[in-house]
Order: sequence, then C-alpha cells, then structure tokens
Amino acid sequence: MKSILSRTLDGIVKALFFIGVLSGITMTLLILISTLSRYLANQPLSFSDELAGLLFLSMAFNTLPYVLNTSGHISLNLLTNRLPAHLQVIFTIITASIFMAFAVVFSYQAWQFMEFSRAIQSRSDISEILLWPWMALMPFSMALCILVEIKKVFFNQLAENTEEISL
Repeated sequence: MKSILSRTLDGIVKALFFIGVLSGITMTLLILISTLSRYLANQPLSFSDELAGLLFLSMAFNTLPYVLNTSGHISLNLLTNRLPAHLQVIFTIITASIFMAFAVVFSYQAWQFMEFSRAIQSRSDISEILLWPWMALMPFSMALCILVEIKKVFFNQLAENTEEISL
C-alpha cells in the first residue's frame, strides 16, 4: 500500500514538474516574441508581461514538489552528516517539522488569498486574465510538498536510519 501511494505521489509530482518546465519554456518564448515585436515591429504584445508573471508562478510552484522529492534543493548538512545516525534522525524530524509548519501556514494564507480573489473575480489589469486559478497553484503545491516531506522523512529517511541504528 505504501509503495502504491509513494509511486502515485511521485507520478503526480513528476507530471507537475513537466507542466512547470513547459510553463518556463512558454514564458521564455513569450518574452522573446514580445521583445522582438516591440523592437522590430513597434507593436508590443499587451498581455505578455502579465502572462509571463503568471507563467513564472506556474513554473516555480509546479516544480517545487519535484525538487523537494528528488532532494534537488540546496541543503546545509555539513554538521548533521557528521552526527551519529540517531541524532541525524532527530534533526531530520525537526527540520521536516519546521518546513511542514511553514508549508501549512503558507498554504492556509495562500488559500485565503485565492478564495478572496475568486469571490471578487479578480482579473489582471490589461488582459483581464482570471487570477484565482493561477493562485490555486500555491496552496496545492505546498500541500504536495507536505506530502512529499512526510513520505521522505517518515517512510524513506527513518527506515534507512533505523536500519543503520540497529546494525
């Protein structure tokens, strides 16, 4: 059961990663086309700045769970790697708890912000893009990060370190 849930979470996170990568590529192409049309044809794309910002939001929040899942982020473990295995487990739990507390608070605040935006049907200034669907990426991404962290700490890391401690 744990393996199925882990693989499902890995698949969701990887699919979102590819969506984030496509958002980054689209954002880059949009900025390139907008810049060329602005300087070569003197006809800038009016919606490009707003859409590029929303695509950047999509890129950042869709790739975050995958980076966390694959440990592709920067980590400061110079000190903790030198500790005995049982202390590494304790520090892993503490750091994961701090991150998850941040993610819960961030998710709650982002959800409230998104709900308010949805209630007033907030739109971007120039191109009138509906904003709440883009804002929904923030709490959704953080919720996935919490699940990834739970999986990594309580199923992967603790299992590995428990084996080391018992040996």
